[in-house]
Amino acid sequence: MMAKSIKRVVLIMLIGVFLYSGYQLAQYLYDGYKSSNLNDRIRERYEAAQKLKDNSQNAGHQIEQEALTEEQLKQIYQERFAPLLEINSDVVGWISIDNTGIDYPVVKSNDNDYYLNHNVEKKRSARGSIFMDYRNADLNDDLHTVIYGHYMKDGSMFGELSKYKDAAYYQGHDRIIFEGIEEPAEYQIFSVYIYSPEDQFFEYEFADEQQYHAYLDKITKKSRYDTGITVTPDDQLLTLVTCTYEVTDARLIIHAKRVA
Repeated sequence: MMAKSIKRVVLIMLIGVFLYSGYQLAQYLYDGYKSSNLNDRIRERYEAAQKLKDNSQNAGHQIEQEALTEEQLKQIYQERFAPLLEINSDVVGWISIDNTGIDYPVVKSNDNDYYLNHNVEKKRSARGSIFMDYRNADLNDDLHTVIYGHYMKDGSMFGELSKYKDAAYYQGHDRIIFEGIEEPAEYQIFSVYIYSPEDQFFEYEFADEQQYHAYLDKITKKSRYDTGITVTPDDQLLTLVTCTYEVTDARLIIHAKRVA
């Protein structure tokens, strides 16, 4: 009788573990489904606003295009973000890499915790959002802009960044487009590496040009492969950060310099 009771308890425990695991998997898949739908809807609104402005610009200003002031052109560009800002005033831009699934709005909070588990609509989500470091203020003024995103096994969010561990992949995907609310910018990747807390040199601010130059030298040498790209203290940086699992608390770091 005792043996049967033990077997029954073990069976019940195994069933419980199975049901809990199934529930967790279902939650993960459902969260992925909701996240994908949300990003598709936001992307459609953003692209629709972009097309509307482009069509208006082509139709209404085709003849006097050259007569438009820089400020007017800037305003036309900025209006494409109106639908996104209606959803969330924390939106600061849009990031994309050609021929990848990385094509997302970027948000920024007053810390680096909130958007780890909240989506662009500020609803709870294990996938979180693509978000800018709260210490960044202005794309044009900041020397080093940092953007974070979860590594997801299905490739969503910043999941595809793991492909940059392969130098051959880098060759066909070396540019990052960040469309800030004020203006667009293009960046060229120059360094890819695995960062662990022991490295102790992932810096955001620099006391002077000499310190910045030393930092650029460090992160260039840290790269897993030579990209052949030269960086100088005159360059502005964009860094993408996501999880990786080579060591405890490791991060995959991708540094790029602004080229347009």
